[in-house]
Amino acid sequence: MIEGAPYISVVNIMIGITITYFVLEILLMLNEIDQDTSNKLLLEWSKGKSFFIPFALGAIGGHLFLGTSNAAFKMSNGMFPVLILFGLTLLMVLIAFQVPFKKSRTFLTALLIAGFLYGHFFWSMNYTVTP
Repeated sequence: MIEGAPYISVVNIMIGITITYFVLEILLMLNEIDQDTSNKLLLEWSKGKSFFIPFALGAIGGHLFLGTSNAAFKMSNGMFPVLILFGLTLLMVLIAFQVPFKKSRTFLTALLIAGFLYGHFFWSMNYTVTP
């Protein structure tokens, strides 16, 4: 188990972000405006020019909660999966501003699954780095 002041600081920051998110979500559900919770807003943004959101969320989910340890998927540099993810996101943003098209739930679901698979196989946290 990792210990020390930097580790404790990161854990405290993550706990703070989680609590802040839950409090914000509760406030959004209780206010007078209908359909303004984060999931509704993210869905609407995804249907517009921000269709990279499902892919990015899927990649983060696959990265954090699954992940393979199969060496066949490991890249030579741990920064490559992040750079590829950034490049794919940038490409999706450029496409969104140049090519208008309808983003159906099926398309957005496919992007979510593709991102999840990318995070699981190529951006896995299960590749151990030994010094």
